Amino acid sequence: MKRLLIIIAIIAVVLVVGGILVLRFVTGSNAEVEENPVLVSLDKEILTNLSNDGNVFHYIKVSVSLEVVNNSAAEIVKAEMPKIRDEIISVFNGTRISDLSTPNGIELVKARLIERLNSLLKAKLVRKILFTDMVLQ
Repeated sequence: MKRLLIIIAIIAVVLVVGGILVLRFVTGSNAEVEENPVLVSLDKEILTNLSNDGNVFHYIKVSVSLEVVNNSAAEIVKAEMPKIRDEIISVFNGTRISDLSTPNGIELVKARLIERLNSLLKAKLVRKILFTDMVLQ
């Protein structure tokens, strides 16, 4: 009986350590994991409406690139691209044109996008959002 408990304890420790190592590899926090950031461009621009300001409707047309932590993260992002596009559109739908009228406002929207995308991906894979082209109307 005592041997069985020792074996179970050893298996539990191995599973916990293995889980931690896998998590570090996926999130890019392990020093041995490639740390060269990679840019992933969305396949096409996003055109969507912004939040209403009274009776006035505004639109945004934006091209987006994501800076991710490494090549593994880039592959994950490419596989999840439809969900990522949907999440970006949702953020813009809740954003007013006044939020995008100043550099600080744009940075706040980018920070919100990073938070939402990393939450969607269940790991801190997105480091930076780049708007390579943006038109507001």
